[in-house]
Amino acid sequence: MYRLIWFQHIHKAAGSSIVNQAIANGEVFYPNHKNGNPHSPDGELIPLWDFNQNELKEFVDQCEEDGITFVATEWGAPMYDILEADSRVSLITCLRNPFSRLISNFNYDYYYGFTRSKSLGEYLTEELKINLDNFLVRVFSRKFKVHRHELDNSDVLKASTNLRRFNLVLVMERPGDLTKHLCEALGWAPHKVDTHGTFGNLRIFISLILKLRFSPAWNYSFKRKIGNTEIERSKFSKSSQLDMAFYNFLTNEDVRGNLHPLYQNFD
Repeated sequence: MYRLIWFQHIHKAAGSSIVNQAIANGEVFYPNHKNGNPHSPDGELIPLWDFNQNELKEFVDQCEEDGITFVATEWGAPMYDILEADSRVSLITCLRNPFSRLISNFNYDYYYGFTRSKSLGEYLTEELKINLDNFLVRVFSRKFKVHRHELDNSDVLKASTNLRRFNLVLVMERPGDLTKHLCEALGWAPHKVDTHGTFGNLRIFISLILKLRFSPAWNYSFKRKIGNTEIERSKFSKSSQLDMAFYNFLTNEDVRGNLHPLYQNFD
């Protein structure tokens, strides 16, 4: 029986670990892909989040015909209701504490040279491709590209509704989710895989040296994260209060059983 695992990749929330675990377990990826995200033969990212109902169904049809069993969407949010209604598709995702995700994102961009900001405060002022405020709500309400001030409580409700459509929702901070629960749900065997973390990449260390970024290179060698202040944390909490409330509510043990099972096995 054909199964297409559709992974909504939340950037800097263990996505590469899940993708590499899928590779290790023999899942079949799109012929041309980057970290599970389908690309055209000429290397262009395929914007699956812009596909309408018919286009999305045709894409799944083509995946079945080609024997593709794993697809990731990292840079946008597809029509979850259409995917949920397709019995061939199994939706999975992994959540992470919003502030922890931001810190990880900043350190990754800082050391890899994707940002010129030298502090989290500067980073928060940037208009990046990945929105920094209310990121989870943006993804699951499908307002991924909307300007930051346009979200409200109705978007939180929409995000919650869409998250209920998923077959498997993991939480990065919860022990066992990325090993035991992930593999049990998908019928995988656990493998030791590359997590694509910020630190430990010799190429990045050499790059910092060649760019004469000696201080960052020294800190990188000791795996030192760039610190943050209470002011910066407060600023983020204020700009992403919908996200913090959304995450805290979903991961609250008292409401988990009534609201949404954060992981469940496939039938």
